[in-house]
Amino acid sequence: MASIAEELTRLPFLARVPRDELERVAERFRAVSLEAGETLWWQAAAVDELALVLIGELVAETGGKEVGRVRAPDLVGEASAFEAGSTRVATLRAVRPTQVLCLSVADLRALRRQRGRLYHTLLELAQKALVRRISLTSTKLASLAQGGAAAPSRKEPGAFAKLWRTFRPGGPTGPCPPFGPVIRAQAGLGAADEGVHAALAAAFVAEPFEEGQVIVLEGEGASAMYIVAEGEVDVLRNVRGERAELLVTLGPGAQFGANSLVEPSPRTASCVAATPGWLLRMDREAFTSLTGEARMVWRESVLATLSSQIRLANRALERAMGGGPGASSTAAGAGQRPQPGATAVDPRQDSERFADLLKASGYLETMPANEAELENVQFVFDDDNQRNRKNTGVPPRGR
Repeated sequence: MASIAEELTRLPFLARVPRDELERVAERFRAVSLEAGETLWWQAAAVDELALVLIGELVAETGGKEVGRVRAPDLVGEASAFEAGSTRVATLRAVRPTQVLCLSVADLRALRRQRGRLYHTLLELAQKALVRRISLTSTKLASLAQGGAAAPSRKEPGAFAKLWRTFRPGGPTGPCPPFGPVIRAQAGLGAADEGVHAALAAAFVAEPFEEGQVIVLEGEGASAMYIVAEGEVDVLRNVRGERAELLVTLGPGAQFGANSLVEPSPRTASCVAATPGWLLRMDREAFTSLTGEARMVWRESVLATLSSQIRLANRALERAMGGGPGASSTAAGAGQRPQPGATAVDPRQDSERFADLLKASGYLETMPANEAELENVQFVFDDDNQRNRKNTGVPPRGR
């Protein structure tokens, strides 16, 4: 095996990290060699590191059943490593001789303090991995559930409707609420400094909506995320054919579409205005244009949202499938493949199972319904950082 520094420079997803930086941080990585059948991590164990797969292949198993595979070159465990207190969602076992480089959570914190390119690259890769998992889970859900109402569609309003709106507009009656409180309510931003809040506020645009307006349509290309500033938005899933089901109704502070900021992908649900109101909209260009502390903190916030969504969705899907091969079909990240011979269970035979499928689908498009779970997310920050200390229950120093 070459030196760790040399191995890092060969990884395609680290190509943008300067070579001298990789050489400086190489000592933080631990080389691990596995023979076929040996275990890297056990399911339900505490997350204490992430891994870069150099050679070979790992199989992910949940409850003793294969749910996916990770092949070199790739990352694994990176999303959970950014959250304190996470546990492994699957056991990872070598299929054949495999070599990985492991980076501990403590060293990940150290990389964040250094503000180098490597930390930002790992953060971006973690987001992309979660978006892929969300897409795969969404496909699984669509194949299992059947809706019971007509799916939303975009239609041009007729002449009478246009005339009616001229005399009786259906939008909000007042101005958009201030951006600040809405942004501070997002994951990990409650104690961010005013400079970060100002930069994020400048990246959002206020958009009014009227009752019945189709804000996003399932299957359409996505290039923006939204936060509800005022009013309510219904999220519906067109789960099969032309039928759809109401997943959840979003109120002020809820967001949807965060995955579209990370990678272009079709909308996984339709969002229709239940009342008049206001949205804060951030498109991908504004997201990628963020710089400095605001860029890093917002990406960590989006990662926390996506991680919570996929974790809760997989739990609901596992219950719905009774712990079978489809239970956590996205647990292993990139490179997954469906379990041969798996048979989908018709959810109409079990109303509770169907409800779980809908709940899982709702988690994928919106903030988690379990607000307490998201509130308990703890980010990986250096010890002297003053932000996000509300999540640990420790007051900021000097106050």
